[in-house]
Amino acid sequence: MSSTSTPQLPAWWPKAVAIVGGATASLIAVRLSVISQGSASSSKAPKAARATAAPASNGATAGADSAAKALQEAQATAVKKYVADVGDKLNAAAEQKALDQAGELGKYLAFKDQYRTRFMARPDVGEGQLLKVTDWYRLTPEDYDRTTFHVEVDVSGTSVEHLVNGADGKALSVYATNEPDRVKEFLSAMGLDPFAVVSAEEIAPQEEEGAVVLTTVEKLFTQYLDLFGKPTREFLKKLAPFAQDILEKVKIAELTLERKTEEFQDRQARAQTFAEYLMEFKSLKIPLDKYVELIPTIKQRVYSICSSSDYRPGKCQLLVVREDWEAKGGETKFGLCSSFLTFVRPGQYCVGHSTHSVMKIPEDTTVHIFMAGLGTGLAPFRAFVEQRKFQKDRGAKVGNMTLFFGGRYSAQEYYYRDEFEAFEKEGIV
Repeated sequence: MSSTSTPQLPAWWPKAVAIVGGATASLIAVRLSVISQGSASSSKAPKAARATAAPASNGATAGADSAAKALQEAQATAVKKYVADVGDKLNAAAEQKALDQAGELGKYLAFKDQYRTRFMARPDVGEGQLLKVTDWYRLTPEDYDRTTFHVEVDVSGTSVEHLVNGADGKALSVYATNEPDRVKEFLSAMGLDPFAVVSAEEIAPQEEEGAVVLTTVEKLFTQYLDLFGKPTREFLKKLAPFAQDILEKVKIAELTLERKTEEFQDRQARAQTFAEYLMEFKSLKIPLDKYVELIPTIKQRVYSICSSSDYRPGKCQLLVVREDWEAKGGETKFGLCSSFLTFVRPGQYCVGHSTHSVMKIPEDTTVHIFMAGLGTGLAPFRAFVEQRKFQKDRGAKVGNMTLFFGGRYSAQEYYYRDEFEAFEKEGIV
């Protein structure tokens, strides 16, 4: 296809638009990376994307290039599985408004070969892998004041399959998403079009020359920006110039001054979010591409892995407690990632990657291991016990294991009680 031709969109592309940026908000949306060929890069890509195109990286070694290629292939495979799985569950008849406003995006989706289009999950997370949730159950009673639960993801065939053994001192970094309903409320209040296509270059610089990364406004605020996080004074310094009303401009600027420390700290104690600040000052006029400079991205939350991948091949399990606290004024606040995992269910997806932790089982299988943990601190030790069970089943001579575990009430907080009692009966721990 020549760079000057006008493409005719095929009949199937509305569904692709729905997956990438339409009305149906999947838990994990698919990112689009467009690598155009020849002059199409300058004539067809959106201006915002062209202006921030990342330069090519030319300093990688052959070994690093090979590893990076393998990672990209694994990520691409995971995304294809995701699109095939989630795409069938979406309503193919996306809202007409979404289709009408997705012109450039629709073209890239329709002509993937010509534009070398790729779907990506969190392009800003180099090692990020789409992981499918395969199990979730609550460990504490429904009427208990603490929500602790077990969650499992399928890692078989992924780039992290052999990097998530909790007994080897591994942890899983999880990237949460904001609640879609809260994001929609914010976009409506700010008068932002959720279906508008934007460049994410500032957040996700690409290593390939001429590459652009496109997403929708809705997905930008749902998956990238920590919209409901707690701002610092530096945010207010950057925000003040966007206020059109002089009184509001002064009000925002004053919050950064020493004499307004008490008021700012009061707002902090009430856990006021980026979104609340932005909606409070009605005269703010913020260009769409400036939000990525004002609001930081959603960062990873690291969880110790509570399973042995030798004992449970292809699986990675986590022991998680939902974080909550009472803000000034009495409102209960919840942690972003622990809440995200609280409501995720089998069949849904999350983005994660392996991370090193500090706990590692001794290489000598015969040594006596003493373990002590409180609450979810039990996680790595469950992996240790499973690893010893695996080693024993394979005929290895294993030493004793002694576990000291603490909780407020054994009836409510003795996590994995049946498992540990079975291991104890077998003489593992």
